[in-house]
Formats: sequence, C-alpha cells, structure tokens
Amino acid sequence: MPAQAQDVLRLKPSTKWFLDYAEDSCRLARKFGEGDQQVTLFFDQFEPGDWFQVTLGGNVLRPKRTDSNRIGLMFRFGPNEAADEIEANTGRMDHQRALIVLGAQRVVPLTEAEQAARKAAFESGLTPATLLPVEREREASVDWLELSGGLKNDVVLETGPMDQPLAALRKCSWDTVKLWGLDVAQQKNLTRKPQPKRGSKPWLTGDDYPRKMAWAGHEGIVNFRLLIDPTGKPISCHIQTSTRPKEFDEAVCNAIMKRARFDPALDAEGKPVTSFYRQTVTFRIESGHSRKS
Repeated sequence: MPAQAQDVLRLKPSTKWFLDYAEDSCRLARKFGEGDQQVTLFFDQFEPGDWFQVTLGGNVLRPKRTDSNRIGLMFRFGPNEAADEIEANTGRMDHQRALIVLGAQRVVPLTEAEQAARKAAFESGLTPATLLPVEREREASVDWLELSGGLKNDVVLETGPMDQPLAALRKCSWDTVKLWGLDVAQQKNLTRKPQPKRGSKPWLTGDDYPRKMAWAGHEGIVNFRLLIDPTGKPISCHIQTSTRPKEFDEAVCNAIMKRARFDPALDAEGKPVTSFYRQTVTFRIESGHSRKS
C-alpha cells in the first residue's frame, strides 16, 4: 500500500461503480467511505480513449493551503504506476468540498519524453502525437488511487481493478459518438483525425476573456466539441461541460467558429470525411489569457 504516514485516510468502496450516459460525455462514479469521511470519485470522458477528467467530492478533502483556490497534488494509481504531479481547483459541490483536477488524466502517467513532446506541441498550438493505447493488463493491476502532498490528510481510495470500469467508460464514449451522427466504425479506422491548420494557439487570446468575468474575478473551464466537415470547416460547436458562467461558453464557441480551420479527417481509404475535434479551455485570471489543455 502507498504512503506510510499516520495521517493517511484509506477508504473502501461504499457503492458500486455507476455509469452515466449523457449526450456529450460519459461519467463514471463511485463512493468511498462512510459518513463524514465519504468521498465521491468522478471520471468524466468527452471522447473515446484512455483519457478522462477527475473530480472528487468530500469534506475530508481539506487543503493544507487556504490562501489559494488551486493546490498541487501527487496523483497515483497503484501499486505499479508512478506518481504524477497535478494541480487541482478547490470548490464546493452539493454542500461539500470538491477538487477539480486540471487537465486530463489516465491510469498510466506520461513518460518524461512524452511530457516534453506534448508541452512543445501545446506551446506551438499543434496537436500532440497520438500515444499508444494503455495496455488493459496495466489497468487491471490498479488497486487504488492515492492523493498526497496538498491535503491535510493523504487519501487512498481502494478502487479495485480498473480495467472493466474503464472499458465500460470507453464503450459509453463510442456510443456517444454515434449520437453525434457519426459512423463509429469509420471513426475507429480513421487514418488521420482533424488537424488544426497553423495550430490551435491563435484561436483564443487574452482579448477573448469575457470582460465582465475578468472584472468580477471569475475563472472558468470549458470542454467543447466541434464537428468538422470534409473541407476542414467547423460546422457546429457544442459545450460538453462547463463550470460556467455562460459567458465563457459563448466566448469559446464564438471565437473558435470564426477562427478555427482544419485539415479534415481521412477515412481508411484516405478520403476526407466529417469527424469531431475536442479540447478544453481554461480561463485564468492571473495570466489575463485563456489557456487551452
């Protein structure tokens, strides 16, 4: 087991896994612990693959720092995977503390070389190279999730093997792609996904930060999806989830529909076809700019 300090809180499951099918996303959830020590774990997936976004709710998730709504954590799926350094926003959810992990996660953390390549792609506004799928044997070997470093109590959630829950989450995501009006078999066999022309960096600038939100000190996280036609033009923008206010949603779709252009997706025969592209935009006050991840 991880973390030998005395202040580690280890929580066993108190419910089964629950899978929620939504129109634009899928959510895998489970509760751990009881009473005042109960923690709810959410994995949200916005497109098929190994990546998901993590949110946790529970009053035991007390940050060490109280002078900021953002904390650093060590995030580890154990016992065989390495720890990953992450940031999370603190907040409230259903009258309890909440942690919203910034950026997408997967069971297997990126290597240093993969991190460097993705950082370089992000800074240049390019789409990162596709990673090899996570081996299902590695997901099956996971027994727990540990959060340490930034909380008053390190927390270990005894998840049990993660291969079947994550397989169900991926199936939900592919079913969602069908709801978008796309051919799932065709999308699974693309030889190229839509690629932003000249990268995605020019799509949003500090000038796109809603002025009213900046004056009020509001930050926001917006997950969006585009449908891209065979000519490479976005034909629709959908907000998958958002922390709101709605001004952030409108700023994202208005800017991207106006500025984004793509090299279209190619099917198994190399023919341009309609497909989807998704991304997350994070609005942060301290930089005065919108940031994408």
